[in-house]
Amino acid sequence: MTRELRDLGAVPPHIRRVVGREAIAWHTPDRWRFQWEVTELVRVTSARLQRDAWRDWLLWSRACAEHLPDGRKSHQPVIDMLTEDGGEFLSFALVTARKN
Repeated sequence: MTRELRDLGAVPPHIRRVVGREAIAWHTPDRWRFQWEVTELVRVTSARLQRDAWRDWLLWSRACAEHLPDGRKSHQPVIDMLTEDGGEFLSFALVTARKN
């Protein structure tokens, strides 16, 4: 996520329609940094968003829709979600760490 759901106040409707409550587990890189570091098992060396990750996810979903059996049925909701989102809320967090 590009922003925390607690700051948004709710799961955005276009995301909720597709993934429901699962989106509660999606976080920003800063939140992931905290979650990892609070364990004291690692020291996070980098936590950031992947640039235009939603486009990569959309490209992958379109390829799956085209090439997998029953792909259109299972991937069209994700394609619609990503298209509607346009990178506003959805991304990928890239987090790396060193073991303590």
